[in-house]
Amino acid sequence: MPVVQRPYVPPEDQTPNEETYARPGDTQANEGSSLDPITFYADSMHIFSSLYSAVLFFGEQMEEREPILRARIKVSPQMLKAIALLTAKHVREYEDAVGPITLPEQVYSAWELDTDGSHNHAG
Repeated sequence: MPVVQRPYVPPEDQTPNEETYARPGDTQANEGSSLDPITFYADSMHIFSSLYSAVLFFGEQMEEREPILRARIKVSPQMLKAIALLTAKHVREYEDAVGPITLPEQVYSAWELDTDGSHNHAG
């Protein structure tokens, strides 16, 4: 049975809790723990945005299960746009060097995107 890719959608009771955020340079909050960056694989994501912030949820798709949440990153709308521009630049450079990246149609429909990646306006 093929695995169906679904965007990670956090349960409604998993709203970001700012007390649990790691704060680089805050040695008291991290006593006994490493400040090394965490590396993980993500093949599922969801973005929640509001007027003043955005939260990026990265997960790992599990066969016949909902994705497992691996990271939750809160950013400003300005940082979200910078991330979008920088990732688009890297994708263009990769495709120029290696060739086009194709995505299954279900990715576009799940995120309500046109095949060029723009928002699918209902109207």
